Amino acid sequence: MKVTLSLREDVVRRAKSRLAMEGRSFSGVVEELLRMYDELSFLDELCGRLGLESRFYTDSEVVANRPSGLRAEEVAREVRDGRSESLPVH
Repeated sequence: MKVTLSLREDVVRRAKSRLAMEGRSFSGVVEELLRMYDELSFLDELCGRLGLESRFYTDSEVVANRPSGLRAEEVAREVRDGRSESLPVH
């Protein structure tokens, strides 16, 4: 389907230039974003039904809100060591 959009020329020029370097088309990216928009609607509805907050978090918010305590690599090491201790030795 053909669609006419009114966009700032400088934004489109920079986007097309970068997309050309990535081997992607402007139309393909617009379609991808429209699909993501539709998926976000689904996720918003799902969050509402589950009583969850629906919003984007910045990288710094994710890092700041991580629970403190054991680190994943320490837990993985403990599980791995425990499993190797329970295996029969040949």
